[in-house]
Amino acid sequence: MKLLKIIYVILFMVVSNSSFAQSGNELLNAIKSTDMITVETFFQDKIEFCIEEDQQILAKAAAVRKFKLFLDDHKPISIEVIHNGNSKDKASQYKVAKLVTTQGIFRIFIYSTGDIKSKSVKEIRIDRF
Repeated sequence: MKLLKIIYVILFMVVSNSSFAQSGNELLNAIKSTDMITVETFFQDKIEFCIEEDQQILAKAAAVRKFKLFLDDHKPISIEVIHNGNSKDKASQYKVAKLVTTQGIFRIFIYSTGDIKSKSVKEIRIDRF
């Protein structure tokens, strides 16, 4: 009986971690393929959006348009997570990814409330790598 409980706990942890990874990866894949419909589903209604020194708090639709313009000018070739983590209380999470484009390499910082999922992304920062 005790062994069965341990197996359930381990199974729950594996499923939780894989669903967390899938949501974060889904967002990164959407960025790579310039799928702005999917990207938009992750954004909160207001988002802090920064491309290099141009930092603004924008409505979701405006942030999506600005991000699309960036991706149209900098066609993504690949994207890979180089670091991620969450706060001690799991109230926030971040990912740092390396985005290789036709116009250079960029670092993307994604900050979300809780796990990266629908309507959780609060901040996106894009800087030259």
